[in-house]
Amino acid sequence: MRVRARYAKDGRLRFVSAIDLGRVWERALRKADLPIGYSEGFTPHPKVSFPDALALGYASTGEYVELTFAVPVDVQRVVTAFNGAAPDGLRILEAAEVIDGAPRIARWLRASLWELRYPSGDTGGLDNGVRALAHAEHLPVDRERKGIATRLDLKAALHQIASNENAVRVILHHTEPPFRPTEVHQSLGTTGGLEALDQPRLVIRVAQGSAEANGLREALSGQLLSVAPNDHTAATSQADLRIP
Repeated sequence: MRVRARYAKDGRLRFVSAIDLGRVWERALRKADLPIGYSEGFTPHPKVSFPDALALGYASTGEYVELTFAVPVDVQRVVTAFNGAAPDGLRILEAAEVIDGAPRIARWLRASLWELRYPSGDTGGLDNGVRALAHAEHLPVDRERKGIATRLDLKAALHQIASNENAVRVILHHTEPPFRPTEVHQSLGTTGGLEALDQPRLVIRVAQGSAEANGLREALSGQLLSVAPNDHTAATSQADLRIP
């Protein structure tokens, strides 16, 4: 039986690597006494599949996992047992049985909704910076790898962006190469004119799914999440957007 779950990763677990996180899951499943299936061969591994890896230091309420159990299970009991056994910072938020033949969850993860939380105080006009990014024709960002500098255009990945007080929320398409929320911060400094803006104190991946005109369609529940809840000031590449 296959179960698909959306889970949160925060606290000290933000600094646990993808490989080590797999071990944390394995220990929690054993502690919860859940009948996870195992691969065959000389070195059996639990059938736990992660579609992607979250960069170190980021928190998330939008990570996904697929679990294959050796016998039929009650999904809600799995959630309760796992959350009771998991360490602080790791918890399943929702889960559902996967019907036979259904494609892997990775197929539906086409965009991410991120939140960048800045230190309290004067954020130097985030609203104006957000609008500048939304209406710019190009958003050049600089990268360096193995001593080689490259310049990429963030614009193709930017779907929607919003600001509210000292937070910025942005929907980024999963492009190749992928863009990081820290590069949104870089663009706020260069294109948005916020050179003195401090680094965000926390970056959170809120959810993953498919980008739509009014936000992000979350992959597991199908819920439409707005980039601008609670009267954020929001903008898209076409026009300013205000959502009550």
